[in-house]
Amino acid sequence: MYLFLLGRDSSLSKLELSIYLDKEKINYKIFKEENTYLLIDFLGYQINSNKMITDLGGIIRIANIYHTTKTIDDKLIYKLDFLNKKSFNYSLSTIDVDEDEIENVNEIIKTYFREEKAKAVYKKPKLLPVIKGKKKLVRRDIINPDNVMSWGLLKNGFELFILKLDGEYIFAKTIACSTSDNYIFKDKNRPIKKDLFSTSFRLTKIMLNILGLPSGRTVVDPFCGVGTFLIEGLIEGYDVIGIDKNNEMVAGARKNIAWAEKNFKIEGRNKLIIGDSTKVFFKADGACFEPYMGPFLDARPNENRVRQILSDIVPLYSALFDNLSLNLKGKGRVVCVLPEFQTYDDKVIRLPEKVFLAHGFKIVPGNELSSKLNVVNPIPYNTPSGSKILRNIYILEKGVMSAQELQRYKSNSTDEEIYLEKKAAYENKVATNKFAKNFKSKNMID
Repeated sequence: MYLFLLGRDSSLSKLELSIYLDKEKINYKIFKEENTYLLIDFLGYQINSNKMITDLGGIIRIANIYHTTKTIDDKLIYKLDFLNKKSFNYSLSTIDVDEDEIENVNEIIKTYFREEKAKAVYKKPKLLPVIKGKKKLVRRDIINPDNVMSWGLLKNGFELFILKLDGEYIFAKTIACSTSDNYIFKDKNRPIKKDLFSTSFRLTKIMLNILGLPSGRTVVDPFCGVGTFLIEGLIEGYDVIGIDKNNEMVAGARKNIAWAEKNFKIEGRNKLIIGDSTKVFFKADGACFEPYMGPFLDARPNENRVRQILSDIVPLYSALFDNLSLNLKGKGRVVCVLPEFQTYDDKVIRLPEKVFLAHGFKIVPGNELSSKLNVVNPIPYNTPSGSKILRNIYILEKGVMSAQELQRYKSNSTDEEIYLEKKAAYENKVATNKFAKNFKSKNMID
């Protein structure tokens, strides 16, 4: 059995892991599901933990459970799979374990290695700075991933996870740890950066995993900017299409893709289109994107300001989903970040769901996304530092709306709005299909 330590957005981490395991056809059983961790039995399957931690963006640690006991005893060290060395570091990460219990475990470890005449250096979790009024330090129970690597806990030493659950102590040895090195390399070394307009590479990886497409399929980013989703998609083995109205952004994406092709093993094809993503013709299997969310806000807006922003982005999103419904193949899964707004007086105003419901996209229920884990859709995402816009990650698919979804759509729209939207969608579909029939391009990805 294994312990999986989840990232800060645990709902996102759970969903990514579940879809990844299904895609890889790995059978498993959830022994325990909590907000910060999962205990998973792979039913005799030998997992490749290093590949898994590299493939996933939302899993922080994978640890192999090797000992379960009702009392803390020296079996915790005798059962530990560790080749004795003369000098090494070790550390203890804990969940629901108190200080006296940690000290008891540490004393057993120190006594054992002292008798083995080994220099075992205990590395405590570093205190975590928290800013609430005044800066203060609080206890941290789990080692920072950067410290796992810098202290050499995987190569020369070890990290033990100690978990107290239902009156039992569970001991697990870390066998894989996430690292930010790859993300930092891509972020710092790509030639063109537009930080204000870019999604993080880690979130991009998670969203592409949630998309769940087999390698070799085509993913479109209709707001590609300088190509963060395109780079990650190519690295993950997809063909990609990037669309943006801004010539400078597309030129930046082209340079970044050329850089990625020199630095990573990339076999997929890419196509960049300068144009309006609400009108451009393309063919793709899925879409992954973070769209334009309105002007940058340096403070929480009032309600009137939010309504102004929505009056700009709602027609844009509605036209986009109409075009996606025409150009995505099959169920056409979409994984996207969509905004909601919190006013200065704490009122939350959400984007009306009719922007996608009106064009045949439905929210995929959590139990359809994962039959073994409790997941929600949409998933709130911790907003980047400094941003005044709240974000939710939606997983959508083309399909027939349920009665509940249809009622929710109708309750937010007048009969006249529904009629006009359907009429416009029909006229747009006729015009687009006529254009598509006559459109030919040697470079288009089919």
